[in-house]
Amino acid sequence: MRKLLYISLATAAIFLGSCSDEDFADAYRDPSTVTQTTVPKQYAGFMKINFEDVIPAYWNYFTVLRSTSLSYTQGHGFTNITGRYVPGAAVNDRWSRYYKFITQYRELEKVMASLSPGDQAANRIFTVTSTIYLYDHTAKMIDNFGDIPFSEAGKISSTGGDYTLALAKYDNQTELYVKMLDDLKAFSTELNTITLNEGIETSFKNQDLINKGNLVMWKNYCNSLRLKLLNRVSAVPAFTARANSEIAEIIAEAKIVDESAENIAFKVYTQDTDLDTSGFFDALEAAGYNNNLAPKPMIDHMNANSDPREAWLFEKGTTATEYTGLDPALGSAAQDNLISTGKIAIYNRSVISRNDWLPGTLINAAEVNLILAEYYARSGNAATAKTHFEKAIRQSIEYYVRLGDKADDTQFKPTVEPTTAEIDAYIAKINFAGATTPVTQLELIAFQKYIHYNIMQVDESWAEQRRLKLPALTFMEDETSPTRKTPPTRWTYPASESIYNTDNYNAVKDKNTLGTKIFWDVK
Repeated sequence: MRKLLYISLATAAIFLGSCSDEDFADAYRDPSTVTQTTVPKQYAGFMKINFEDVIPAYWNYFTVLRSTSLSYTQGHGFTNITGRYVPGAAVNDRWSRYYKFITQYRELEKVMASLSPGDQAANRIFTVTSTIYLYDHTAKMIDNFGDIPFSEAGKISSTGGDYTLALAKYDNQTELYVKMLDDLKAFSTELNTITLNEGIETSFKNQDLINKGNLVMWKNYCNSLRLKLLNRVSAVPAFTARANSEIAEIIAEAKIVDESAENIAFKVYTQDTDLDTSGFFDALEAAGYNNNLAPKPMIDHMNANSDPREAWLFEKGTTATEYTGLDPALGSAAQDNLISTGKIAIYNRSVISRNDWLPGTLINAAEVNLILAEYYARSGNAATAKTHFEKAIRQSIEYYVRLGDKADDTQFKPTVEPTTAEIDAYIAKINFAGATTPVTQLELIAFQKYIHYNIMQVDESWAEQRRLKLPALTFMEDETSPTRKTPPTRWTYPASESIYNTDNYNAVKDKNTLGTKIFWDVK
């Protein structure tokens, strides 16, 4: 399929660097020369364009996450080198991929608008589901950057290729969350009534790379995304009442991803396309980078409580007799010595880094049940919170054990699965019933989020840790950095924004600091 990826000026600058206006203009093809596409094909192109931000891939993990969110969350062990809390140019890649992604969505909108009213109605499912998927990734962008270009972004095709008319304003992050929540609520209702004719149903199944045309799964995805976003803003005074009432409505409807069989993921079905995780090996195991080191807080918890996930998530260091995580309080020289002598545990190579079949997780049941546990805990319903908390732990254990089912290299895969007795013993040691206040319950819930997300759902982990200020992790200050001595509270915009999207950037430049909080970060 031939597709033109018209990109916004802000995105194009990333690729073109310090070029002249003439060079910049020449980078675009005349819209009149673009090969025509169809709604289903454009829909598939839209879903595929950002797969590296979903399926574990080299570029996202090695270029972006290893030096940013993975370290800020202690999702992996990292050495205390100078500048470790400054995101730098790494975030440019996430920014550029998102705006290629949204440009594909605008092209889908354009193709839809060209249809007759009857055909638009028949193809409505492509608009609804593509927007749900768009909002999932838009929320992640907001959670990382704050205000972002959205409503006017990606529309250069509609301007006839005139990039000066396609400069995109920054939309307010709070208002974008309101829009997403409003639209997702409407989509949830609409998905109850949508019917597909035979031709549309067939094309939708063929082009839907996420749920293969399953409308029930799209409904579950929609409501679970709503649940996550509502929970994230629940402490913001302007959202608290809405969050609590709509979460209760979602629970009552019972259309969410709360069972493992309902997990929503961008799955790998074949190794014959580029939609696979083959690059994850280099992202985690590249010589000299040590991106797969185990973090001390997670390992210490697992050792103390006999966590059944430990052998499935980690391997002992090559010279170690027990699991040891890298201590973030040590100086870099001491850390390097422990790493070079094989004392530090690493992420399991069979289950994780060498597994070419890892799914790109979007929403999973353990995650949802931890959100429900938090909701019930803050509502004062400790018994129901405990039910969802323990269910989430069982699902998380199952999730990581099942990841090993299709491991290509089984050399490091555990040979015995956790028993029911071992799982029960772990849950008993955690003892949610012994946490008698919402505060202490939240501490347990937050730590389980930390374990479950680890390196597999880094965006969610960083957002939740900033929102909750839990787990209470220790970081050594970077005394040598003139810019940032502790982990930041957001990423900063690419430098190209101030150069090529100057007027719009100037409207938000005062917020463009590493210490500016995202609007839901109110603790």
